[in-house]
Amino acid sequence: MSEAGAVALVDRMLERAVAEGASDVHVEPRDDVVRVRFRIDGMLVERPTVPADLRGAVVSRLKVMARLDIAEKRLPQDGAFRLELPARDVDVRLSTFPTEYGEKVVLRLLVQDDARLTFERMGMGAALASRLRALSSRPHGMVLVTGPTGSGKTTSLYAMLRQMDARSRNVQTLEDPIEYRFPDVIQGQANPRIGFTFATGLRAILRQDPDVILVGEMRDAETAEIAFKAALTGHLVLSSLHTASAIETFVRLFDLGLERYVVASALEAVLGQRLVRTLCVACRMRVEIDAGTRALLGPHHADLHYTFQAVGCPKCGGTGYVGRLGIFELVEVDDDLADRVKSPATTRAELRQTMEARGLYGLRAAGFELVRAGRTSVAEVVRVA
Repeated sequence: MSEAGAVALVDRMLERAVAEGASDVHVEPRDDVVRVRFRIDGMLVERPTVPADLRGAVVSRLKVMARLDIAEKRLPQDGAFRLELPARDVDVRLSTFPTEYGEKVVLRLLVQDDARLTFERMGMGAALASRLRALSSRPHGMVLVTGPTGSGKTTSLYAMLRQMDARSRNVQTLEDPIEYRFPDVIQGQANPRIGFTFATGLRAILRQDPDVILVGEMRDAETAEIAFKAALTGHLVLSSLHTASAIETFVRLFDLGLERYVVASALEAVLGQRLVRTLCVACRMRVEIDAGTRALLGPHHADLHYTFQAVGCPKCGGTGYVGRLGIFELVEVDDDLADRVKSPATTRAELRQTMEARGLYGLRAAGFELVRAGRTSVAEVVRVA
């Protein structure tokens, strides 16, 4: 294939990915073909393959766009570029990985979409959105957003950042990567390869007279310790953590070596979340609740007699789903919960009882409220929560 042909092929592939709302593009060399998959609504779906004899030209074109060394095929490489399309510009993060059939390339598409950075657009109710706005306006303390990779944590953090007054407050971030740019926020990107880690950057930010600090992720004990001390000394700190639930968040913080009194004193709230795919209204099918589903839903939905399940049609690309919404659980740390967190004698069971006494039954229960509204399926909630 000519160089012009490879350029056109790559352009068509990326334009289609953006048009379909993909978050990632996987270009995977196999024995006799190059498989192309898009991650849409959190799931990988296959798209037209590329002939095996074109994989070198396609990979080289992508590496050229990211200013990588096209001669180096034995080691992984990371790069970035901006894709300029008629409707919008898209920032692309590119990663290569050597395999037995050639280099696999994964591209993360970072679409600058201001409209989606709102609590309501993410699927939050008015009461939850109001509570988060109140937390965002506090003068100090730590607010954590938790969940697995791909659960929308960064979007939630950005939504909190978006409604702050960054002109009257010094708001600084440390991210990896920067996924959305704010005109009045000072944003920095960590670069561990040159020693600019989250811990190093966070120390530097504290010398910049900050009011609000956003740390993209607390990955290690050193970063967590600095961040929590900052929250105790008059700064509002927003960050994310990979944990499965609010209870696991406390356990994870203790495992990182943080003192219980520090966690109890600095932590203002934990927002646990997941993303569930929403049913395609053109093809969803109404089904009666069987015994197994009834057991999953529990007594809170005893009056519910039917749900909807995914089918698949041309409008949804055969998946049965279109788009995603968040399911959330917000735990605010009041005096009672802080006292329990401080006590080494408090068990996970006691923490769970404290949560349930406040009407918090976990993310699955929040997901079942969307099932009740016909927005998603039981199977989808069980898959993610």
